[in-house]
Amino acid sequence: MEVNIYLTLFYYHNVKDIYVDKIQVIREFLKEKIGEKHAVLGISSGIDSSLVLTLLATSIDRNKIKAIFMPDKYTKQDDYEDIKKLSDSTGLDIITINIENVFESYRALLNTSDKKLEGNIRSRIRANILYYHANLLGGLVIGTTNRTEYLLGYYTKYGDGACDIEPIEDVFKTDVWKIASILKVPQSIIDKKPSAGLWENQYDEDELKMDYHEIDKILSDIFDNHTLNGKYEKLMELYLKSMHKRELPKAMN
Repeated sequence: MEVNIYLTLFYYHNVKDIYVDKIQVIREFLKEKIGEKHAVLGISSGIDSSLVLTLLATSIDRNKIKAIFMPDKYTKQDDYEDIKKLSDSTGLDIITINIENVFESYRALLNTSDKKLEGNIRSRIRANILYYHANLLGGLVIGTTNRTEYLLGYYTKYGDGACDIEPIEDVFKTDVWKIASILKVPQSIIDKKPSAGLWENQYDEDELKMDYHEIDKILSDIFDNHTLNGKYEKLMELYLKSMHKRELPKAMN
Protein backbone atom coordinates (compact mmCIF):
# COMPACT_ATOMS: atom_id res chain seq x y z
CA MET A 1 0.00 0.00 0.00
CA GLU A 2 2.83 2.38 0.90
CA VAL A 3 4.53 1.65 -2.43
CA ASN A 4 1.32 2.52 -4.28
CA ILE A 5 1.11 5.85 -2.45
CA TYR A 6 4.68 6.71 -3.42
CA LEU A 7 4.03 5.68 -7.02
CA THR A 8 0.92 7.85 -7.08
CA LEU A 9 2.84 10.84 -5.71
CA PHE A 10 5.69 10.23 -8.16
CA TYR A 11 3.23 10.09 -11.05
CA TYR A 12 1.39 13.22 -9.90
CA HIS A 13 4.54 15.32 -9.58
CA ASN A 14 5.91 14.14 -12.93
CA VAL A 15 2.63 14.83 -14.71
CA LYS A 16 2.46 18.25 -13.05
CA ASP A 17 6.05 18.93 -14.13
CA ILE A 18 5.02 18.28 -17.74
CA TYR A 19 2.38 20.99 -17.49
CA VAL A 20 4.72 23.38 -15.68
CA ASP A 21 7.21 22.92 -18.53
CA LYS A 22 4.44 23.57 -21.04
CA ILE A 23 3.46 26.76 -19.25
CA GLN A 24 7.04 28.01 -19.49
CA VAL A 25 7.21 27.18 -23.21
CA ILE A 26 4.01 29.15 -23.86
CA ARG A 27 5.28 32.11 -21.83
CA GLU A 28 8.53 32.20 -23.80
CA PHE A 29 6.54 31.95 -27.04
CA LEU A 30 4.40 34.93 -26.05
CA LYS A 31 7.43 37.00 -25.04
CA GLU A 32 9.18 36.26 -28.32
CA LYS A 33 6.22 36.82 -30.65
CA ILE A 34 4.71 39.87 -28.96
CA GLY A 35 7.91 41.61 -27.93
CA GLU A 36 7.20 45.26 -27.11
CA LYS A 37 3.85 45.36 -28.91
CA HIS A 38 0.41 45.51 -27.33
CA ALA A 39 -1.56 42.29 -26.94
CA VAL A 40 -5.31 42.52 -27.60
CA LEU A 41 -7.44 39.66 -26.30
CA GLY A 42 -11.15 38.95 -26.37
CA ILE A 43 -12.43 37.54 -23.07
CA SER A 44 -15.59 35.44 -22.89
CA SER A 45 -15.28 34.24 -19.27
CA GLY A 46 -14.68 30.76 -20.70
CA ILE A 47 -11.70 28.61 -19.80
CA ASP A 48 -9.63 29.17 -22.95
CA SER A 49 -9.59 32.98 -22.99
CA SER A 50 -9.21 33.04 -19.20
CA LEU A 51 -6.14 30.81 -19.41
CA VAL A 52 -4.60 32.88 -22.20
CA LEU A 53 -5.12 36.11 -20.24
CA THR A 54 -3.55 34.51 -17.16
CA LEU A 55 -0.54 33.44 -19.24
CA LEU A 56 -0.21 36.90 -20.79
CA ALA A 57 -0.32 38.53 -17.35
CA THR A 58 2.84 36.67 -16.35
CA SER A 59 4.63 36.83 -19.72
CA ILE A 60 4.68 40.41 -21.03
CA ASP A 61 4.41 44.01 -19.85
CA ARG A 62 1.03 44.14 -18.13
CA ASN A 63 0.51 47.73 -19.29
CA LYS A 64 0.45 46.46 -22.86
CA ILE A 65 -2.41 43.99 -22.41
CA LYS A 66 -5.84 45.07 -23.68
CA ALA A 67 -8.51 42.62 -22.50
CA ILE A 68 -12.02 43.12 -23.88
CA PHE A 69 -15.25 41.44 -22.75
CA MET A 70 -17.96 41.64 -25.45
CA PRO A 71 -21.28 40.43 -24.04
CA ASP A 72 -24.64 40.25 -25.80
CA LYS A 73 -28.16 39.22 -24.87
CA TYR A 74 -27.09 35.60 -24.36
CA THR A 75 -24.43 36.50 -21.80
CA LYS A 76 -25.41 35.21 -18.36
CA GLN A 77 -25.02 36.94 -15.02
CA ASP A 78 -22.51 34.26 -14.02
CA ASP A 79 -20.32 35.35 -16.93
CA TYR A 80 -20.22 38.95 -15.67
CA GLU A 81 -19.32 37.68 -12.21
CA ASP A 82 -16.56 35.46 -13.60
CA ILE A 83 -15.10 38.39 -15.54
CA LYS A 84 -14.79 40.26 -12.23
CA LYS A 85 -13.09 37.24 -10.64
CA LEU A 86 -10.70 36.95 -13.58
CA SER A 87 -9.86 40.64 -13.39
CA ASP A 88 -9.14 40.25 -9.68
CA SER A 89 -7.04 37.09 -10.13
CA THR A 90 -4.89 38.56 -12.92
CA GLY A 91 -4.81 42.11 -11.59
CA LEU A 92 -5.79 43.35 -15.06
CA ASP A 93 -8.58 45.67 -16.13
CA ILE A 94 -11.07 44.09 -18.53
CA ILE A 95 -13.14 46.57 -20.49
CA THR A 96 -16.71 45.76 -21.55
CA ILE A 97 -18.21 46.51 -24.97
CA ASN A 98 -21.74 45.19 -25.50
CA ILE A 99 -22.25 44.06 -29.11
CA GLU A 100 -26.03 43.51 -29.11
CA ASN A 101 -26.93 46.80 -30.84
CA VAL A 102 -24.32 46.17 -33.53
CA PHE A 103 -25.67 42.67 -34.08
CA GLU A 104 -29.26 43.92 -34.34
CA SER A 105 -28.16 46.28 -37.12
CA TYR A 106 -26.69 43.33 -39.01
CA ARG A 107 -29.80 41.24 -38.48
CA ALA A 108 -32.07 44.01 -39.77
CA LEU A 109 -29.84 44.50 -42.80
CA LEU A 110 -29.53 40.80 -43.64
CA ASN A 111 -33.01 39.71 -42.50
CA THR A 112 -31.61 36.53 -40.94
CA SER A 113 -33.12 34.21 -38.35
CA ASP A 114 -30.76 31.22 -38.61
CA LYS A 115 -29.13 30.79 -35.19
CA LYS A 116 -25.86 29.35 -36.52
CA LEU A 117 -25.47 32.10 -39.11
CA GLU A 118 -26.30 34.66 -36.43
CA GLY A 119 -23.75 33.05 -34.12
CA ASN A 120 -21.06 33.45 -36.78
CA ILE A 121 -22.02 37.11 -37.23
CA ARG A 122 -21.65 37.70 -33.49
CA SER A 123 -18.22 36.08 -33.54
CA ARG A 124 -17.10 38.21 -36.48
CA ILE A 125 -18.38 41.40 -34.86
CA ARG A 126 -16.14 40.61 -31.90
CA ALA A 127 -13.19 40.03 -34.23
CA ASN A 128 -13.77 43.45 -35.83
CA ILE A 129 -13.68 45.11 -32.42
CA LEU A 130 -10.47 43.32 -31.46
CA TYR A 131 -8.75 44.30 -34.69
CA TYR A 132 -9.89 47.89 -34.31
CA HIS A 133 -8.07 48.05 -30.98
CA ALA A 134 -5.05 46.19 -32.36
CA ASN A 135 -4.83 48.69 -35.23
CA LEU A 136 -5.27 51.60 -32.82
CA LEU A 137 -2.45 50.37 -30.58
CA GLY A 138 -0.21 48.91 -33.27
CA GLY A 139 -0.62 45.59 -31.51
CA LEU A 140 -1.48 41.96 -32.12
CA VAL A 141 -4.70 40.03 -31.59
CA ILE A 142 -4.08 36.97 -29.42
CA GLY A 143 -6.13 33.87 -30.23
CA THR A 144 -7.68 31.41 -27.80
CA THR A 145 -8.29 28.34 -29.98
CA ASN A 146 -7.14 25.10 -28.35
CA ARG A 147 -5.93 22.01 -30.23
CA THR A 148 -9.26 20.20 -29.96
CA GLU A 149 -11.13 23.11 -31.53
CA TYR A 150 -8.41 23.58 -34.15
CA LEU A 151 -8.50 19.97 -35.34
CA LEU A 152 -12.31 19.85 -35.43
CA GLY A 153 -12.66 23.30 -36.99
CA TYR A 154 -14.81 24.22 -34.00
CA TYR A 155 -14.50 27.97 -34.36
CA THR A 156 -15.78 30.69 -36.68
CA LYS A 157 -13.67 31.44 -39.73
CA TYR A 158 -12.61 35.10 -39.52
CA GLY A 159 -14.41 35.25 -36.18
CA ASP A 160 -12.82 33.77 -33.05
CA GLY A 161 -10.42 32.07 -35.48
CA ALA A 162 -9.07 35.48 -36.57
CA CYS A 163 -5.86 36.37 -34.75
CA ASP A 164 -2.13 36.93 -35.11
CA ILE A 165 -0.83 34.53 -32.46
CA GLU A 166 -2.27 31.23 -31.18
CA PRO A 167 -0.55 30.36 -27.87
CA ILE A 168 -2.64 27.28 -26.95
CA GLU A 169 -3.29 25.80 -30.39
CA ASP A 170 -1.27 22.70 -29.51
CA VAL A 171 -2.98 22.20 -26.12
CA PHE A 172 -5.95 19.82 -25.97
CA LYS A 173 -9.07 21.06 -24.18
CA THR A 174 -8.62 18.60 -21.31
CA ASP A 175 -5.06 19.90 -20.84
CA VAL A 176 -6.34 23.48 -20.85
CA TRP A 177 -8.33 22.60 -17.73
CA LYS A 178 -5.25 21.09 -16.05
CA ILE A 179 -3.00 24.05 -16.84
CA ALA A 180 -5.70 26.48 -15.74
CA SER A 181 -5.91 24.67 -12.41
CA ILE A 182 -2.14 24.93 -11.89
CA LEU A 183 -2.26 28.66 -12.66
CA LYS A 184 -5.16 29.21 -10.25
CA VAL A 185 -7.69 30.42 -12.80
CA PRO A 186 -10.91 31.03 -10.82
CA GLN A 187 -12.57 27.70 -10.04
CA SER A 188 -16.00 28.80 -11.26
CA ILE A 189 -14.47 29.33 -14.71
CA ILE A 190 -12.75 25.93 -14.66
CA ASP A 191 -16.01 24.24 -13.62
CA LYS A 192 -18.15 26.04 -16.18
CA LYS A 193 -19.78 23.93 -18.91
CA PRO A 194 -17.93 24.78 -22.15
CA SER A 195 -19.89 27.08 -24.45
CA ALA A 196 -19.16 29.64 -27.14
CA GLY A 197 -22.33 31.42 -26.03
CA LEU A 198 -23.36 32.15 -29.62
CA TRP A 199 -27.03 31.36 -28.99
CA GLU A 200 -29.22 30.45 -26.06
CA ASN A 201 -28.33 27.18 -24.29
CA GLN A 202 -25.53 26.43 -26.74
CA TYR A 203 -22.94 24.05 -25.26
CA ASP A 204 -19.91 22.53 -27.00
CA GLU A 205 -20.37 18.93 -25.94
CA ASP A 206 -24.08 18.97 -26.83
CA GLU A 207 -23.22 20.20 -30.32
CA LEU A 208 -20.38 17.72 -30.77
CA LYS A 209 -22.44 14.93 -29.18
CA MET A 210 -19.33 13.74 -27.30
CA ASP A 211 -17.55 14.91 -24.16
CA TYR A 212 -14.13 16.49 -24.42
CA HIS A 213 -12.33 13.69 -22.58
CA GLU A 214 -13.50 11.16 -25.16
CA ILE A 215 -12.82 13.55 -28.04
CA ASP A 216 -9.27 14.31 -26.90
CA LYS A 217 -8.46 10.63 -26.39
CA ILE A 218 -9.55 9.81 -29.93
CA LEU A 219 -7.82 12.84 -31.48
CA SER A 220 -4.60 12.00 -29.65
CA ASP A 221 -4.83 8.43 -30.93
CA ILE A 222 -5.31 9.67 -34.50
CA PHE A 223 -2.78 12.50 -34.68
CA ASP A 224 -0.17 11.52 -32.08
CA ASN A 225 -0.30 7.72 -31.94
CA HIS A 226 -1.56 7.13 -35.50
CA THR A 227 -4.18 4.62 -34.40
CA LEU A 228 -7.91 4.56 -35.04
CA ASN A 229 -10.11 3.89 -32.04
CA GLY A 230 -13.59 4.76 -30.83
CA LYS A 231 -15.76 7.13 -32.82
CA TYR A 232 -12.89 8.25 -35.03
CA GLU A 233 -15.03 8.35 -38.21
CA LYS A 234 -17.15 11.19 -36.83
CA LEU A 235 -14.12 13.23 -35.72
CA MET A 236 -12.24 12.60 -38.97
CA GLU A 237 -15.32 13.78 -40.86
CA LEU A 238 -15.25 17.05 -38.88
CA TYR A 239 -11.50 17.37 -39.45
CA LEU A 240 -11.77 16.91 -43.21
CA LYS A 241 -14.89 19.07 -43.55
CA SER A 242 -13.16 21.96 -41.77
CA MET A 243 -9.84 21.68 -43.64
CA HIS A 244 -10.48 25.02 -45.37
CA LYS A 245 -10.30 26.76 -41.98
CA ARG A 246 -6.73 25.57 -41.47
CA GLU A 247 -5.48 26.48 -44.95
CA LEU A 248 -4.53 29.78 -46.53
CA PRO A 249 -6.85 31.06 -49.26
CA LYS A 250 -6.20 29.37 -52.59
CA ALA A 251 -4.30 31.47 -55.11
CA MET A 252 -3.23 31.03 -58.72
CA ASN A 253 0.50 30.43 -59.06
